[in-house]
Amino acid sequence: MTELLHGPSDDDREVIEADDRRGEPAMSHIAPVMVALVEAGNRVSVRNQNFGFIPQPHGWSAYLDAPIDFDLIERRFVLPPSIHLDRANDQILDDHAQAYVYGGDAQRRMRAATRR
Repeated sequence: MTELLHGPSDDDREVIEADDRRGEPAMSHIAPVMVALVEAGNRVSVRNQNFGFIPQPHGWSAYLDAPIDFDLIERRFVLPPSIHLDRANDQILDDHAQAYVYGGDAQRRMRAATRR
């Protein structure tokens, strides 16, 4: 099925599914991305069993202390069409799960906007 969506994979990148497997914790489908970012030196602002994701009124959100390493993500993973990398705003959006990952730059912009 993955080959049908993304074409044949002739590289070593890990394929990220569009949603969690039955019986797994919320947001487990994107856990490999979060783990890779942390292993590369970033830190999750809120540590919990959902890989840093916390429920919000609009969906799930996770916050990283440093900017997101988008080059690392693109080198290591094949993402489903529902997961969007937004370099300009330092965030990852998962349309299917209604989830956001905010990098450190995105967090600073959000804090500055709330101070106004």
